[in-house]
Amino acid sequence: MYMQLFSKRLKDLMELEGESNRSLSMKTNLDRKSIRCWLTGKFFPKYDALIKLATHFKVRIDYLIGLEEVLENEPYASDNATPIEEVPQRFLSLIKEYMEENHLTNYAMAKKLKMDQKAFTKWLKKGSMPETATLIKLVHATGIS
Repeated sequence: MYMQLFSKRLKDLMELEGESNRSLSMKTNLDRKSIRCWLTGKFFPKYDALIKLATHFKVRIDYLIGLEEVLENEPYASDNATPIEEVPQRFLSLIKEYMEENHLTNYAMAKKLKMDQKAFTKWLKKGSMPETATLIKLVHATGIS
């Protein structure tokens, strides 16, 4: 569901801005083949590409991936936004705080997300961002975005 919604919103934003795959690729430094796959709904972009797309189109990532229904008039970036390179650590700290406040173990959180505990623990310890589909699950499970 979210992948199709993301694909539609990306198409709509590209049409609104008069962007082709090539021009979007050149302006954002994103791979044209990846853009084509996103437009056909084959897979989600990783978080760094989502940030580039949201910044380019001046929309929030939550809107782009379908977590928000309405396109807000406020631009994505703000003066107090977390720098891109700090996003994974900031996001992980919010997830860990959530788990602590709710007394959730890695096992309990993985179960809540309906994902493998080993995969969840590995992602948590590695300190990297999960795939976009997992990010969407995390947002729904925790309310953190």
